[in-house]
Amino acid sequence: MFLLGLVIGTSLLLVGLGLGLWIGRRMATAPMLDDSHEREQLIRFVKNFATWTTDFAGDFSKYQTQVRTLSKRAESSSEHTSIQDVQSILRQITDANQNLQSRLVNAEERLENQTKELASYLTEARTDGLTGLSNRRSFDQKLDEYFAKWMASKNAFCLAIVDIDFFKKINDTHGHLAGDAVLRDMAAQMRQFASDRIDVARYGGEEFAILFAQPLDSTVKMVDEFRKSIQAKQINADGKQIGITISVGVSLILQEERVGKLVRRADEALYSAKLGGRNRVFVHDGKLCRPYGDPTAPLETPTQKSAPEQNGDNDEDLATGTRQQRLQKRLERLINES
Repeated sequence: MFLLGLVIGTSLLLVGLGLGLWIGRRMATAPMLDDSHEREQLIRFVKNFATWTTDFAGDFSKYQTQVRTLSKRAESSSEHTSIQDVQSILRQITDANQNLQSRLVNAEERLENQTKELASYLTEARTDGLTGLSNRRSFDQKLDEYFAKWMASKNAFCLAIVDIDFFKKINDTHGHLAGDAVLRDMAAQMRQFASDRIDVARYGGEEFAILFAQPLDSTVKMVDEFRKSIQAKQINADGKQIGITISVGVSLILQEERVGKLVRRADEALYSAKLGGRNRVFVHDGKLCRPYGDPTAPLETPTQKSAPEQNGDNDEDLATGTRQQRLQKRLERLINES
């Protein structure tokens, strides 16, 4: 019976040790906690975990002491020991085993609850609350993983940054609740588009990011098909039918390139898509930003992202009148200034 209790207790301690190692690995790869509330949550979890594991360790130690004492009593018993004395010792051992078993069941339940709490905490720390997609910090970690694989095996990957066109106008016209509905619907369509093969995240505001572990040509084709599907659908937001379009910038990881430059090129391609009239996909090939599926000549990469605001242009100006002429002049000015 003593050996049975020892095995049970040791097994639980090993489970606790395994959980501790698992927590350590997850914390080592998790994004840095830059929010005081999240740090407080983590500290509370660790304290609770330490408390109940210490309590159970104390219970198991008491059990060992009790069984050891009873074992010595049984060994020192003389041949004149009555059957009642033997039965008493066996009864006490049985009671000790049952008590330990009860404590073990309770500890297993607490272990399961603590594990669920930790999993929920990690999910919340990596998930955007409005859309349910991965958040920016989680996506940045995933991007680092893609880059590490690229450095190890040169498996090419692409980054696409997606922006909802005229999103501010949606909020101003229909209200922020409608804007939230648009973001949630956009996230749902992105999850359906990505399936299990592609990593997507809410990058910030009305921007989303997608990682593709595949060549550039197939990536751009898929992104443009997704753009067309967004354009063709009306979103029901609080009884209002709202149509949206998206602009997309795509970049492919290049030789001897760092993650920061990959992101910057995708962002510049997105900006070019905005300048080019929106509702289109632009690709940055490392030298030029060029539109996908557009017969016009490639355009040089704009380098000053605040230029439209400095020139006093707004979204309506870009969408009406002699837009292409103004766009060409603006791009020429940006090229000359770069």
